Amino acid sequence: MKIIVTAGGQGTKLWPYSRENKPKQFQPIVGDKTPYEETIETLLQKFAPEDIFISTKRKFIKYVSEQSPQIPLKNYIIEPDAAKDRGPGEGLAFVHLSLRHPEEPFFIVQADCVRRPAEGFLQMIEEAGKLVERDKKFISGGIKATEVNLGVDYLQLGEKVKASSGQDVYEVEEFLGRRASYRETKELIENFHIVMHCNHNCWYPDMMLDAYKQYRPDWYEALMKIRDVIGKPGEDAAVEEIYNTMEKGATEEVTKHVLKGGRIMLVPYKWTDIGTWSSVYEFFIDKEGANYEDGEVVTCGTSGSLIKTSKDGKLLAVAGLKDVIVVDTDDILLVIPKDKMEKIKDIQQMLKDQDRTKFL
Repeated sequence: MKIIVTAGGQGTKLWPYSRENKPKQFQPIVGDKTPYEETIETLLQKFAPEDIFISTKRKFIKYVSEQSPQIPLKNYIIEPDAAKDRGPGEGLAFVHLSLRHPEEPFFIVQADCVRRPAEGFLQMIEEAGKLVERDKKFISGGIKATEVNLGVDYLQLGEKVKASSGQDVYEVEEFLGRRASYRETKELIENFHIVMHCNHNCWYPDMMLDAYKQYRPDWYEALMKIRDVIGKPGEDAAVEEIYNTMEKGATEEVTKHVLKGGRIMLVPYKWTDIGTWSSVYEFFIDKEGANYEDGEVVTCGTSGSLIKTSKDGKLLAVAGLKDVIVVDTDDILLVIPKDKMEKIKDIQQMLKDQDRTKFL
C-alpha cells in the first residue's frame, strides 16, 4: 500500500489564516499543529516514510520539507503552480505511482482534513487496501447523511460487502451528486439509503488512469505525454508546459463513473474537510450555543462563536456577541457572522481591486 498525501490546495475560505503563499494545510488552523503535520504524524504510526508520497505545488515545497522532514525528497510529486484543481493534480500523482509502484494499491489522503480518533483512520486505510487487493474494485469513503449539506456529493448504497475487520462497506448503486436546493437535499436523505461522499479513494494507479482514459480522455492524453518526459532532461519545463494545457476540473469527473459498481466504506471516525471557519466550529462543538476558543481568549455574554488568535502573549476579549467568527492573525483581524461566511470572498475581491494583495 502506498499513501498519496495531497497538499496543493489554496483554501481561500479559511482566510485570513489560509493565504496565497501559505494555505490552510500548512497553517495551525486547529491548535498548535497544522493539518498537514497532524496528517503526517498519524500516517507515520502505521506506514514507513518511504511508502508516503506528497503531492503538492512547487511553491509549497518549503513547507512540506519543514513540516515533514521524515519523508524522503524522492517521494515528492511536484505539481506546477497553475491552479488546475484535483483532477489534473491527482492524475499527475497516479502517473508517478504507475511508473514506480504499478502493482501496489494507493490510498489518497487530503492534508486539509481533521480526523479523530487517528486509530479509526488508520484502520480504514488498512481495510480499504485489503478489499482492493481482494476484489480490484474502486473504494472510497462516506458518512451517513443525517443533516442537509449543500456542499457535498451524495451516493445511494446497495448491498453490504463482507469485510474482514467488520467495518461497514457497501456496493454503490448510484452517484447522485449534489441537489440544487435545501428541500431537494432534505427529501433525498430522508427517503433513500444515502451517504455523503468524503473521498479517501483507494485503487490501483493503472486502473485509475484507465478510468481517466475512458471518462476524461483529454486529461489522459496530457498525462501520457507527461509520463513520456519523466526522468528525461528538461523534465520540469516539459511537465509544466503540458500540465498548463490541461483543463481545470475535479477528480469526481472520473470517479463519479467508477463509483457506480465500486464500494463505499463508512468512515469509522469523526471527519471534516475544514473548508470554512463554520466547519471548524461544527466539528468541535456539539452543544448548542457553546463557543470554540483557541489561544489566549476570554469571553463574556458570547455564545455560538469561534474565537481564535495565533499571537502569543496577546489576549483576545469578546463580549456580547452571538454566532460570530473572530479570527486574529499577525496582520489581520476578521470579525464576521457565521451565516455570512460568503462575504470573505467579497473581502478578498475588494483587496485585489484595491491592490492590497499583501493581505491575501
